[in-house]
Amino acid sequence: MAVVLCALTADAFADASAPQNSDAPAAPAAPAATIERHVLGTEDSDVIVDLTVKDGVKAGDDVELWRPLRLVHPVTHKVVVDRYRIATLRLVQVHDAISLARPVGTPLRPPAPGDIVVAPRPAAAPSAVAAMPTSGLPAPATAPAAAPSSPAPAQSVPPAPAALAERGPSAPNPDAEAAVVASMFNHLLGASLIKRIRRYELYAQDHPNSPYVRVLLEEAAALRELVSLREHAEADALTVRHFDVPEQTLDRVPLMMTVELSGQAEGAVLQVRVAGERTYRAFPMTQIGPKYFSATIPPDRVLAPRIEYFVEAVREDGASVPVAGSADAPLTTAVHHVPHPELPTSRETTVTLLTDYADYNRLRGNDHTWQTEGAFSMRLGDVGVRSFGGGFGVYRGVGGSIDDLDTLHLQPRSVGLTYGYVEGEFGINPTISLIARAMLGLRDIGTAGGAQLHVRIGSDLATNLRIGGEVLGGVGLRGILELDINPRSRIPVMVRSEVTNQPAGSGASLAQDPNLNPNESIAAGDVGVRGIVQVGYRFVPPLMVALRASYQGRTISHAGPGLGGAVEYRW
Repeated sequence: MAVVLCALTADAFADASAPQNSDAPAAPAAPAATIERHVLGTEDSDVIVDLTVKDGVKAGDDVELWRPLRLVHPVTHKVVVDRYRIATLRLVQVHDAISLARPVGTPLRPPAPGDIVVAPRPAAAPSAVAAMPTSGLPAPATAPAAAPSSPAPAQSVPPAPAALAERGPSAPNPDAEAAVVASMFNHLLGASLIKRIRRYELYAQDHPNSPYVRVLLEEAAALRELVSLREHAEADALTVRHFDVPEQTLDRVPLMMTVELSGQAEGAVLQVRVAGERTYRAFPMTQIGPKYFSATIPPDRVLAPRIEYFVEAVREDGASVPVAGSADAPLTTAVHHVPHPELPTSRETTVTLLTDYADYNRLRGNDHTWQTEGAFSMRLGDVGVRSFGGGFGVYRGVGGSIDDLDTLHLQPRSVGLTYGYVEGEFGINPTISLIARAMLGLRDIGTAGGAQLHVRIGSDLATNLRIGGEVLGGVGLRGILELDINPRSRIPVMVRSEVTNQPAGSGASLAQDPNLNPNESIAAGDVGVRGIVQVGYRFVPPLMVALRASYQGRTISHAGPGLGGAVEYRW
C-alpha cells in the first residue's frame, strides 16, 4: 500500500471543471501546478520514466525525483506515509510512451523503479473569457432571439462594484466558491480516501481565505486517521507483500523461492509437488530478513512438465495459513527438459589381505585354526548390485572332540582346504542388503565346496551390522554376528562373534580316508564360541592396517587366545 499512497499523482487531484450555475458566473478550475509520474527502470546512467510528449515536457527540462516512504511510528504504531527528494533529473529524450533522463549532480539515493517524478505543468494560454475582468464591468449584451417562440435566456448580472468593495478586495465570491466546492465533491464521488485527503489539502493551500478551509482540513484529518487505522490492521494480517513466481525454469536445476510477508508470521512453509503427483512435499522456509523467507527446491523435485506449489504462513499459535496459492489452486512454473551430461559412474575397488590364528585349547597345539584370505571387490552403487568380487583362501587346522583330545589324549586330526570363491552384494535399499559367497576348494582327499550368506543392516559406508553363517565342506559350520563401526573413519573398529565347530566339525572314518592314523581323533569337533575385536588405522584415505585379538573356547577349560591382522587398500 506504501507504493499506492506515494504514487498518487497530482493529476488525480486537479481542480474540478467550471460549475454550471445560472445564478453565478462560471469559475474556471484551478489546474494542478505539477505532474507526477514514476520511474519505470534504469539502464546504466539513464533513468526511464513515464513522462511523454503529451505531458508537455521536452528534452532539456529538469524534473524532481522523490523517494516514497512508509514507516510505522515506534510510539503510536501508526503508519507514516511521506516522501523525500533524492535528485534532480534532466530529460535527454522525450517520446510518445517513455522518456530518458539523467541525474543532475550526485543523487542522494540511486534512482529505483517506483520513485516519483515531479515535473512542472506547462502553463495553458488564457482563454478570451478567462482574460476578461469579472467585476466592475457592465453585463454583456443580450443576443437577439433566434425565433419569437424561443426567447433568449436571462443573463446573470455580476455583483456591483460597490458590493465587492464592501466585502473587501481579498474576500472570495461566495456563490462562485460554493459552486467550485460542489463541483469538487461531484468529481470525488467514488474516489479513494487518499485522493480525497490530497484534494482537500490542495484546495485549502490554494484558497487560504475560503470559508470552507476549516471544514475541509478537519475532514482531511479524520480521513487520515481512518487510513492509518486501516494500514495498521492490514499490517497485522498474514498476507503476501511480494512473491515473484517464475514462469519457467529448466529441469533438475535448483530453484530458490523468496517471499515477503506482512503481519506477524512465525515462519513459512513451501509446499511443492511435480505435476501428476497427489501429495505435496513440505520445505520449511528460512528467515533471511525481516518478514523475508526463502527455500530452495532441490533438483530432484524440479521435473518436466511443470511443478505446482503454494506458500503457507505459520502464525504464533502454530497454525498455518495459505497466503500464496493453495492446495486446490496452486501456483505453477513450467519446467523445460534439457539433456544433462551424465558423470562417469565411480567404481571403487578394494583389495584386502587377512590372516587369523585361533587356539581353542590353552596353546596345547591340538585344537587350533589358521586361515588366510586375499580378496578384491568393486563397488557399483547403493541399490541393486552393490558390489561383486572374489578371492582365494587357505584354511589349515587340527582338532577333534574334547573327549578324544583331553580324556583319551588321542592325536588331533589335520584338516585343510585351499579354496577360491566369488562374492556379490545386492542392495534391496540403501540400508538393507544381501551378501552371498560361493566357494570351491581342494582337500587332501578330494574336493569340497562351501557357501556363505549374510544380511547387512545399514550402509557399508557407515556403521552396519552383519548377520549370517557359513558351511564349509569337510571343515564345519560357523554362525557369524559382526558389527563394523565407522569403517571409513581414521580408526575403524570391528567387533565379531562366532559360534562354530571348526576345524573338525565333520567327522572322519577309515572308509573315507584310509590314511587316518588309528591314534587320531575321528569324532566331529564340539561347538565353541569366539569373540574377536579388530582395530584399524588409516594412514592415508586409501590404506588401512588393522590388528585383531580373539579369545575362543569349547568349554571353560578348553579355550585359548588368538591373533591376526589385515591390510586394506582402496582406489
